[in-house]
Amino acid sequence: MSTLPSLHDVLRDARLPADSHLSRVVESEAARIADMKIVPASQPARSSRFEQSLRTAKAANGGAMIAEFKRASPSLGAFAADRDFDTQLQAYRDGGAAAVSILAEPALFRGSADEVLAAERYGMPRLYKGFVLDARHLDEAATVAQADAVLLIARVLGHHTAAFADAARERGLEPLVELHELGEIPFARDSRAALVGINARDLASFAISSPTAAPLRDAFLDAVLIRESGLATPEDAHAAFAQGFDAVLIGEALMRSNDPTAFLQACKVRG
Repeated sequence: MSTLPSLHDVLRDARLPADSHLSRVVESEAARIADMKIVPASQPARSSRFEQSLRTAKAANGGAMIAEFKRASPSLGAFAADRDFDTQLQAYRDGGAAAVSILAEPALFRGSADEVLAAERYGMPRLYKGFVLDARHLDEAATVAQADAVLLIARVLGHHTAAFADAARERGLEPLVELHELGEIPFARDSRAALVGINARDLASFAISSPTAAPLRDAFLDAVLIRESGLATPEDAHAAFAQGFDAVLIGEALMRSNDPTAFLQACKVRG
C-alpha cells in the first residue's frame, strides 16, 4: 500500500487555527487513534458505487441528496441526541436519498464507525464522515465501517490530500475531497477526485457562507460537485442545484425535521 505521512507530519503541516472548533476535533481524533490497532482487511473494489448513485439521482431528480446522520457538533452541542438511528435511516431511504453520510467521530459529534456499518442494511451507499489524519482512519473506514466512500478534508490534509486519496482507493474507498476555499482546488485536482465538495461552514468559526459551483466546474469538468452545510430548507437545495451543484449534503436540517422523508422528497427538482 501507499506510504502515507506520519500523524505528526500531518498535524505539523495542517497549521490549524489555535483554539478553533477544527483544532479541537483534530486533537481529539489524533488522541483517539494514537493507540488504535486495526488489521487492514483486503477490500474489494466497489465500482464507484457512491459516485454512480449520485449521478443516477441527479439524472432522475435534477439533483442528488446525501442525507447525514449527526447527533451533535462542536458548535451546537447535542442538538439531536434523541433521534433514533433506525427510524432516521428508514426515513432517508423512503425520502429518496441517493447516499448517506454517517458521522464517525465520537467525542464531539457522538458518531462511530459501527454506525457507518449499521447503515449498510438500508442499502444506500455510505460515506465515512470523519476527520482523516492517518492510515488508521482509512483502515477504520474500510475494515470496521466497510464504507463506500471517505471524507478527506483539504483544509486538514493540504498537500498530503493526493496521497490519502490514493491510499483510500487502495482500500476500496471512494475519496470525497472537501474544500473550504478556492485556494484548496489544487489539492483536489492533484488527488484526481471524482467527488468534490465545498463546505459552506468555516471549520474554524463554523460561520456559514454561500459558495457557488462555477469556479469548481471550471476546475473539475467531470467531477460530481457537492454543496455541503448551511442548507436549511428544500428551497436551499433547489438553489444549490440551480447554481450548478450536482448534489447536496444535508445534516442538521434533516435531524431537526419532524418529517425527514417529506423534506427529502421536496428537495427533488423533478421526478
